[in-house]
Amino acid sequence: MKRGYFPKEWKIAKIIPIVKPGKENSLDPSKYHPINLLNIGGKVLEKLLINRVMHYIYKNGYINDNQYGFTPQKSTSDAAMAVKEFLEPELVKGKVAIMVSLDYKEPLMLPGGQPY
Repeated sequence: MKRGYFPKEWKIAKIIPIVKPGKENSLDPSKYHPINLLNIGGKVLEKLLINRVMHYIYKNGYINDNQYGFTPQKSTSDAAMAVKEFLEPELVKGKVAIMVSLDYKEPLMLPGGQPY
């Protein structure tokens, strides 16, 4: 870490495609769940770096209380409860609430940049 160098060999992963349950007979490429096998040295270094960065972020208050994804001790249930607690008093007063939720998935691309 002192050198600021991540060995190239540690960046190479072996990808094993595993068929998702119930999708064995599908031709859809999304039926596979990729398992990445990384070099153990790379995994250890990555974990050390993540721990250092996360410690710094939390220690210095750089993370918003409304951040639920990728946050320890928080889940989608916590996010749903926060929305409920925010909206419920207004709904009790008879006000109207509109909520928009977006989920974006990038299109699968074939070699050459064509959409699948």
